[in-house]
Amino acid sequence: MRLLKKDLHKETFKVVEIFRTVEGEGRWVGLPVVFIRLEGCNLRCSWCDTTYSYDGRSYTNKTLEEILKEVDSHNLKRVCITGGEPFLTPNLDILVKSLLDKNYFVFIETNGTLWNEGFKELNTDKLYITCSPKPPLYFVNKELLPYIKELKFIVDENLSINHIIKPDFIDIIRNDVIVLQPESNKPEMVKKALNLQDQLLQIGIESRIIPQCHKVLGLP
Repeated sequence: MRLLKKDLHKETFKVVEIFRTVEGEGRWVGLPVVFIRLEGCNLRCSWCDTTYSYDGRSYTNKTLEEILKEVDSHNLKRVCITGGEPFLTPNLDILVKSLLDKNYFVFIETNGTLWNEGFKELNTDKLYITCSPKPPLYFVNKELLPYIKELKFIVDENLSINHIIKPDFIDIIRNDVIVLQPESNKPEMVKKALNLQDQLLQIGIESRIIPQCHKVLGLP
């Protein structure tokens, strides 16, 4: 790694919040998890429900030691790092390595546009990256593609089947079940997700429609 172990105590992170909940999206849905929400995002999606994560004031600078102590206090084995956009944090790899070294399963939610070279040195056995490409370009950094273990598409007015079956994604979606998440659990987007699911089936691709279950449960 690019930092010696003795230097880790110097690492600080802009943390919006750390809390225990159940995973509400994607294939980890329903599992108990500790969320670490990092500050900052390079996109501005119109339907974003965590705008406070990039307002530039709703965060606290925390040391790596403080983060690990708070995560440990919840006595769980899964940690989700989210944002905002976590890859906007330059030392994200240091946080992830520290969690993996403590034998946590680490789940990262990313829009896929950014990359961190330090990830090439991580043990990815317990690292699960879910990528949710965003409009209008649905661009994903090519360096990140081999590390993606789940593709999750927000079904909004922009999404079409052509965005899902882009050449960059086709190998991933042929080998795995992808997730379609209706925007804000809107009925019209559920209907659109069902239509997209049928279109994908016609070309031999399976998808799973999963709403934002934490909102149904009234959880953060």
